[in-house]
Amino acid sequence: MLVRDKLSPDGAACLLFDWDGTLVDSQAANYRAMAQTLAVEGVELEQDWFDSRTGLSSADMITALAAERSLRLTRTVPELVAKRDELFLSVAHTVRPHARVQAVVEQAAGRIPVAVASGSTRAMIDAALRHQPFSETFDLIVTRDDVERGKPAPDIFLTAARRLGVQPRACLVYEDSDEGIAAAEAAGMRVIDVRPYR
Repeated sequence: MLVRDKLSPDGAACLLFDWDGTLVDSQAANYRAMAQTLAVEGVELEQDWFDSRTGLSSADMITALAAERSLRLTRTVPELVAKRDELFLSVAHTVRPHARVQAVVEQAAGRIPVAVASGSTRAMIDAALRHQPFSETFDLIVTRDDVERGKPAPDIFLTAARRLGVQPRACLVYEDSDEGIAAAEAAGMRVIDVRPYR
């Protein structure tokens, strides 16, 4: 079930939040990091182009841009993604939390398990969360480093549920991308799409 009209965790036994874009309103920082990364390749990234592809992974976005503009990139896509992540992290402390999502996190903390389940790297999330007001409220952080390389995205959500001892169907996932929503639903979890709250 896709819930778009509220952020309430009613009835959930566990809350799973994606960090980038869900816990924090990172759209502006994401754009700056990607634009700076591509500028070295001589590419001007328009804000409108970027905004219209929100929900794509960094790798998919770079791949789509290269295909559309017939670009000959000097670095590989993984190298460009790594640089984008580095630049994003450098400004992560300036990224503001979603006020309404933050309220949910604070309300649930200590009552039911609250976790970060993200496709980003653990080091990136650990470093960025230190700057956030809810950095001490999470019971668990599960990232792509915790699942076998190449495994599908649902494995991140399922790993979080398993480590918290909660059945997937009892978990409520807060997500902001089509891929993440599909992954959570494939794992049998309820989903709240936070995109209307940007």
